[in-house]
Amino acid sequence: MARPSFFTIEEAARVLRIGRTAAYAAAKRYRETDGAEGLKVIQMGGSLRVPGAWLDEMAGRPVDVESAVPPVEGLERVWPDGERKPASSKRRRLSAVPASSSHDAEQSRLPFAD
Repeated sequence: MARPSFFTIEEAARVLRIGRTAAYAAAKRYRETDGAEGLKVIQMGGSLRVPGAWLDEMAGRPVDVESAVPPVEGLERVWPDGERKPASSKRRRLSAVPASSSHDAEQSRLPFAD
């Protein structure tokens, strides 16, 4: 894979081993302080990009491009217990009320529900 000259904020976050939200907050701080602090970004059209040379400078060496590439759907991931599961970058959504519970029935039993 050819090394990109510019990384998306999410790719830069993976290289820096910080969260996506923290990376966007740092990019916002960079823009608000006119470059005094934060994650260095430049605007390209409607997108923000992090210069690869700046990531290299921060790391003190050329950054590992492989760590910035998101996982590929359809591949298997081997877990510590040896079990193989499909690799997925999608997160499960959790419901506040389990699907198997009867939320309405529980509500009607409350003393102040009458």
